Parts: sequence; C-alpha cells; structure tokens
Amino acid sequence: MSAGIPLTDIDREPWLALIRGTAESITLNHNAEEAPKPGVVISSSALKRYYRDILRGRRRVEGVAASKELPTTYFVFIEGDRDVLHERMEKRPGHFMKASMLDSQLETLESPVGEEDVVVVLLQDSTEEQVRKAVEGLSDLIGRDIRS
Repeated sequence: MSAGIPLTDIDREPWLALIRGTAESITLNHNAEEAPKPGVVISSSALKRYYRDILRGRRRVEGVAASKELPTTYFVFIEGDRDVLHERMEKRPGHFMKASMLDSQLETLESPVGEEDVVVVLLQDSTEEQVRKAVEGLSDLIGRDIRS
C-alpha cells in the first residue's frame, strides 16, 4: 500500500490470521485466578466480510490452527461520506495511505452495517461523540459497561 498499490485478498490473509491468532493467544492464555479475561483492541479497515470473518475466527487461513474457544469479536464501523474521508486524508501528509487510493478502498468496502456485533458511528460526529457512541454500543453488545 505504501507504493500506492492496493493489497489483494491473498496479501491480507496471513496478516489477518496473525492478528486473530495473537488476539486468541492473549485472551485464552491468561491466568483467570490472577486477573479477569483481557480484551484486545485491533484497528483494521477490514473492508470485506471475508476479512471480518477471519478476524472473528470463523474462517481459517491455511497453516493456522483453530482454537477451541473463540473469543467474540466486535467491530466499530465509522460510516462516512467519500468527500469528508478524502478531505481528512489530504490533511495527513506523509501517511502511507495516499488519498488517491480512497476510491479503490471504497469500491472494495462491503459495509458491515447490519452484521452481528457491529456498532456504527458517524464520521461527521465529533471524536468525543464517536467515542461515546462506540462505548455505549459495545457496552450494549457485551452486556456490561466497558468503562469499568
């Protein structure tokens, strides 16, 4: 991507599988007597349902063993308009993701709106409002206040 060439599904699979495997390791290899089960926060565009399903642990990539107890994966999707996205990207000089790649990313995007365990926040909201809505939505999905 830093060369301005979008990644393919084959490029992404091992990376997504590694992220999922690491999250499983962190959540499953803990001592319940010492501390409550930890959560893991991952930042990823996860543009396609296929990618999100790898992160959910529902699809396995060749050579990656499945775990017996899958931690639940929740997503926060920031939904927004192309022009606002482009404007914000233009204000990030030196970032690997060039604004010129936005259209290919949006063409690839399979919106997660309506998928299970997805919280939607709006791009045009303030950062504070996005955080509030994300925390509220995740708390509702998990069944407890995640701020505590």
